[in-house]
Amino acid sequence: MDYATWAILLLLLGLLLLVLEFFVPSGGTLAVICALSLLAAIVAGFLAGPWTGALILLAVCVIVPASAGAAVRWWPDTPIGKLMLIQRPRSSDEVLPETVAYRGLRDLVGRRGQAKGLMLPSGLVLIDGKTYDAVSEGMPIESGEQVIVVHVSTQRLIVRADHTIRAELADAQPTVPPRNPNEPLVADIPDPFAE
Repeated sequence: MDYATWAILLLLLGLLLLVLEFFVPSGGTLAVICALSLLAAIVAGFLAGPWTGALILLAVCVIVPASAGAAVRWWPDTPIGKLMLIQRPRSSDEVLPETVAYRGLRDLVGRRGQAKGLMLPSGLVLIDGKTYDAVSEGMPIESGEQVIVVHVSTQRLIVRADHTIRAELADAQPTVPPRNPNEPLVADIPDPFAE
């Protein structure tokens, strides 16, 4: 066989090894053999003649990137690619935690309940006789204080103190005017600084 035939055979072998590298896990062995085969094809092409060598070099410079790009493009859809790669979600609905429990928690938004213990910021709340894990929206919530669910985040209720209930309770109780902080607590204690 002459050098031109060897150049074409080595070029075809290099391209076959390039494609196999994407589909057969070889740890880079096939890639090294592919590169050596393509390099040998270029050398054999130039030994056959300058025009043959230039055509083989041009073929390597055009076909190899195109083949590599095509392999990368279609590799994730192959059986081996599906086994090795994490599949992308087809829509944003697939990544949302749309479970029966989550939908049930979402239905609690706007409902009122009661803190079962001190919430600094997390704790338990009682809503309609059921206990839920909750996080306060910022301020600590005392045990027994009325709360309202404002939203749901990562399977937890986000609550805040229900100030409308607190205001209704304050209206129901008689108000005592605040004590003047400048008045002494006990009027019988003499002031030592008085002259």
